[in-house]
Amino acid sequence: MTGFGLFASGISALRAQADAFAGISQDISNLTTQGYKATDTQFAELVHSGAGSIFDQFSGTKSGTRNLIDHQGAIQSTSRKLDVAIVGTGFLVTNTQQDLAGETQLTRSGSLDGRVVSTGGTDQVFLADQNGNFVLGWPSNGLGGFTTGTTVSSLQPIRIDSGAAGSAAAATTTATLAANLPAGVATGTNFDLSVGVFDNLGNTHTVLFDFTKNAAIDTWDVVATTADGTVTAGSPASMTFDAVGNIVSPTNLAVGITWTNPATAAASAVAVDFSRMTQFAGSFTPNIVASNGNTAGTLVEVEFNAAGEVVGTFSNGLIQSIAKLPVALVRSENQLTPEEGTKFLPNPNTGDIRLVEADQSDFAFFVPQSVEESTVDLAGEFSDMVVAQRAYSSAAQTIKVVDEMAQVATRLKA
Repeated sequence: MTGFGLFASGISALRAQADAFAGISQDISNLTTQGYKATDTQFAELVHSGAGSIFDQFSGTKSGTRNLIDHQGAIQSTSRKLDVAIVGTGFLVTNTQQDLAGETQLTRSGSLDGRVVSTGGTDQVFLADQNGNFVLGWPSNGLGGFTTGTTVSSLQPIRIDSGAAGSAAAATTTATLAANLPAGVATGTNFDLSVGVFDNLGNTHTVLFDFTKNAAIDTWDVVATTADGTVTAGSPASMTFDAVGNIVSPTNLAVGITWTNPATAAASAVAVDFSRMTQFAGSFTPNIVASNGNTAGTLVEVEFNAAGEVVGTFSNGLIQSIAKLPVALVRSENQLTPEEGTKFLPNPNTGDIRLVEADQSDFAFFVPQSVEESTVDLAGEFSDMVVAQRAYSSAAQTIKVVDEMAQVATRLKA
């Protein structure tokens, strides 16, 4: 029966090469899977020393799969606003449950989409990866920044439907008017410029500025009016120019307005910039009519920028960030536990997940409207398959030889 131990080396070799085939098959099947990381099957000799023996004995071959998670895949532009790729070290953080009670998983697959969740009869849409997991990020703090942290507990699902964030109405506080008032026109000649403004409720109004040539040299009378209220400050005013047509005063005018339509709107104070007004020969030429402020807006769509910010475009035309993706780091990427698809789990060998901001560190940066392609090299996989096939055939041949030897020995014994 001792002779049957000769089969061990060949059998272990067949098992090892079968594992290699499985790894190659998995890699090839994920050739086009975005964010997929190729594997590599390695082999080790099994050697032991028998009791009382001074020689080591070969006992076969053992296979092991090495995950090449730290390999960077090529970046492919998609022009899709919910796609984002990572260049460098790190991962996106996801969770299988909206309330974060599920499994925290890492991924490099940035082909994201919206996942609809019904909450109390109201549908909400959250950013999700291709496996349906909720993508986590830092929320906006409402002041132009984000409430960040270094641990996963600082993250939350990123909501992207129209009710996820709003752009509050903002009253107009500044306006710029620039035009050329013709030099040499008759006294009493007048020209008008109108500028749109917002009250604190987001209602739009028009303020009309009337410029009338005064009898005094290089002087114009300025009167501001609005059909929706009363101008209480800054009007009338006198505008003067120097001998070459440059404005002398006022370069800035504080205009106060009390609104009557609607009367619930708070009074407005608008600082009007006249510093680029001129009085040259020629015609009346408006150059700049602009003001700040906005009406209230709802979220229309989102996209990413290179800092990983989820940038929202609102119905009032404003653009502002509503969340920020972190870059998740672990101690040893290649020791992460692979899950199906493109998901990875931390374990004691990788340590805890540490979060950093892409634009505040050198670990990685985001590429908007792009995805990271699979790291599988098809030519390399076919080459490995040929090697594995030959090794498998050789192992099978050794078993055949041992089997023939056993048959001969059995016949001789008989």
